[in-house]
Amino acid sequence: MMVRRPSMVVSAVVLLAAGVARATTDTPGLRLLMLSAQDMNTPQTLLRADITIEVEDAKGKRTTDAIALFEPGKDARWYLQLREPALRALVLGTDRKVMQKSGSTTETVPIGAAIDNLGIGYEDLSRFIVDDFKTWQITDEAADHVLVGMYPAVESAYVYRVYSFDKEKTVPTKIQFYAKTLNNLVKLRLDSDHILIGKKWFPGTIQIQNYPDGVTTTLHVRWTPNATAPPELFAPASFPATSPLPASSAGAPVPTPAK
Repeated sequence: MMVRRPSMVVSAVVLLAAGVARATTDTPGLRLLMLSAQDMNTPQTLLRADITIEVEDAKGKRTTDAIALFEPGKDARWYLQLREPALRALVLGTDRKVMQKSGSTTETVPIGAAIDNLGIGYEDLSRFIVDDFKTWQITDEAADHVLVGMYPAVESAYVYRVYSFDKEKTVPTKIQFYAKTLNNLVKLRLDSDHILIGKKWFPGTIQIQNYPDGVTTTLHVRWTPNATAPPELFAPASFPATSPLPASSAGAPVPTPAK
């Protein structure tokens, strides 16, 4: 059954307006947490994700497959390849734009653009970067997690986000996305089944609930570290002429989810 917007979800924005949220803003400790989350979200080597995507909406459930490659380094570039619909994209993270190829047509779209009709956008899956946000503020805290609200400092499809960070792993386990107005919760991302690759945690399951469209998208991810790929996949000048990647990476090690 498709997960719907909870009727009793209380946004961190509302808590702030009511004056009951914690007023811990941009402190050194909070910045260290954000930098740790950024580092945890940055692959050490070329990281491949073989993904099974389940999309559930009012018409039922459908499944497709995808491949994603995440490049190490500060440029936050990553590549996406969908089996059906046949779509390939080069996401230029620091430039906040996407080169999207369907058939023989290549176009450039904003990073906030939707990925076909999957109920998710490129921005929803992109790397967390500290300098992309401003005015970080702790809105709630417990023994195992901290809730942090932040405004984008770059072009974005969202006006506000709230991250729930696991204190031990320093990774987000829940992200709330607000669009147009500060009380308009449009998406909820839940990360689970994390696996340890090297010294970094990556989610084995990502679920994104798109409330306006009534779509729930679940990604089941198999990660492969030290992956290989043609370097032209990540070069804007050569990307349009590249060919699709093979459907699987034979012989790649498969880390197991953490207990």
